[in-house]
Amino acid sequence: MVGIGEYYPDLVSGFSMTMGLYLFALFLGLGLGIVLAISRHYGGPIVTRISTGFIEIMRGTPLLAQILLITILPYALSIPAEYTSWQIIVPDIYGIERVVLNTRILLCALALGLNSAAYQAEYFRGALSSLSAGQTLAAQSIGMTKRQEIRYIALPQSLRRAIPAWSNEAVYLPIYTSVAYIVGVPEFLSAATLVVARTYEALLVYFITAVIFLVLVSFITLLLNRIYERIRIPGV
Repeated sequence: MVGIGEYYPDLVSGFSMTMGLYLFALFLGLGLGIVLAISRHYGGPIVTRISTGFIEIMRGTPLLAQILLITILPYALSIPAEYTSWQIIVPDIYGIERVVLNTRILLCALALGLNSAAYQAEYFRGALSSLSAGQTLAAQSIGMTKRQEIRYIALPQSLRRAIPAWSNEAVYLPIYTSVAYIVGVPEFLSAATLVVARTYEALLVYFITAVIFLVLVSFITLLLNRIYERIRIPGV
């Protein structure tokens, strides 16, 4: 029976891929989620319906189905192979060359980000809705435009108020990245499965994988709690 020690580079590479997917999806979802929340809360009838439709579609369909749909889209559209077969290969910390980015990885990360954006948008919209109407009236009374009200009054408060709810998405998103294994992205769970296939140490490998995810989630939770305590609005 082969030990798992010689496969540490594969696990480290897989963990790095998981973190790359996580950070890309989190920040893409953050930016797009804020735009969707503002559009749904302050937009006109057309903009609000478009934002609502996107959010409900992404929240109402399985993440796996979204990833499968987006990753097979280039092939369904018969896009030439020279546009989809590219890849970026760099050596890891062990000197082993790894594929760090290709069409499949990019599309999978995009799917994760779009899905996360829908959930983040609802957290931010809830925070925007919690602001009192008096603040809007006060902004109008001093001559602020709607854009200035959003930028200087609504967003600074709502982003801070949303952190406790938003942290759920930030904490669970690393776990959701494991779905990328289904479409062949070499993330952490995929690397663990490969090690199991080569060593037959299923219990040990998956236990280590679970512990690492637990430590990662606990660290993110602690970090967000510290951030919230530093920037929270007093009395809220």
